[in-house]
Amino acid sequence: MGLLLEQIELIEGTKEAAQIVKTMRSLGKDVDEIRQYLEKSTGKSLDDLSDKELFSIAGKGAAQAKQMAPQADSDSQLQTDFKDAQKYMDVPIVGPSMVAKRVRDKMPSGKYTALSPSGKPIDIDVDISGSDLTAIKRAAEKAGKTFPQALDQLRKGNFSSALGRVIDKTVAPTPQAQKTMRTDR
Repeated sequence: MGLLLEQIELIEGTKEAAQIVKTMRSLGKDVDEIRQYLEKSTGKSLDDLSDKELFSIAGKGAAQAKQMAPQADSDSQLQTDFKDAQKYMDVPIVGPSMVAKRVRDKMPSGKYTALSPSGKPIDIDVDISGSDLTAIKRAAEKAGKTFPQALDQLRKGNFSSALGRVIDKTVAPTPQAQKTMRTDR
């Protein structure tokens, strides 16, 4: 896993790296829980985080997610919930609110402990809303323009394959450090 963390910071394509950073910034601005995670993980405000810091968080998160994704793929109830959520998200006006309620039924609002990329426990105030889910869906669709096969796999509920496709496009096969450029300024 350490090799993955080292390699994910070595970008094959700046377009893919820029998309990952842009998606993280967008979600950090639109979804309070993600902003809290980014800020509490680094001790900095979202506006003060560099692209390199965000990409480092993405790399470490990808390594953690890569370990958990196969369990999600094999959880039939999670697969059903995910497919139902996708279907209901497309219902105009009320869809995201209905899905948010179902999520809150399984994960009630409150404080949850998450692990920062460094492994330090941090508390996140969680209160999933329809607007949070809409922002996540919109971000996935925008990122899907850069990672279309990953988005297709995600829509099918194949988390491992979706994550693998993103990692495959961003992990350089040979060490070649490149800089990412700010996408929000």
